[in-house]
Amino acid sequence: MEPVVRTRDTFLVNRALMIVAYVYGWEVANRLREMDIEVEYHGVLRRIKHIYVNGKVAFSIRASDGLLIPTIHGASLVDSWIRVNSETAPFVKQGRSVPVKSVVEVKNASQNMDVAIVDESGGVIGVGRLIITPEEAKTVGRGFMAKTRHHVK
Repeated sequence: MEPVVRTRDTFLVNRALMIVAYVYGWEVANRLREMDIEVEYHGVLRRIKHIYVNGKVAFSIRASDGLLIPTIHGASLVDSWIRVNSETAPFVKQGRSVPVKSVVEVKNASQNMDVAIVDESGGVIGVGRLIITPEEAKTVGRGFMAKTRHHVK
């Protein structure tokens, strides 16, 4: 078997969708099931590397724990996000972290989860990992809410 194979094998696609359901819920997994999904599989390591949705990389599998890291394309497909105000959006687009004071709304997110960072109009401007829980953000008046992993250029 070749080291890296891009396939639409139903077993591997279902396995990838189970990981999506574990991290982001069944609603997202069922929505993805209706789209064109391909899986990049490493035959020697026997691991899924990337999940492609409609020909674009949507998720990468983190090697340390096997969970998902969404790309900018994948962030638009998930229901977990934080909304930032218009003053902070240009800085997030440059790759800066998200301050607690600039967060307007949090949806379906928990600590250490990778979420989409959206501007006030709802457009995805980045992907980041939450540093603190949404409950802590209400009581803390300073610091950072999320560390940006990917950003729109």
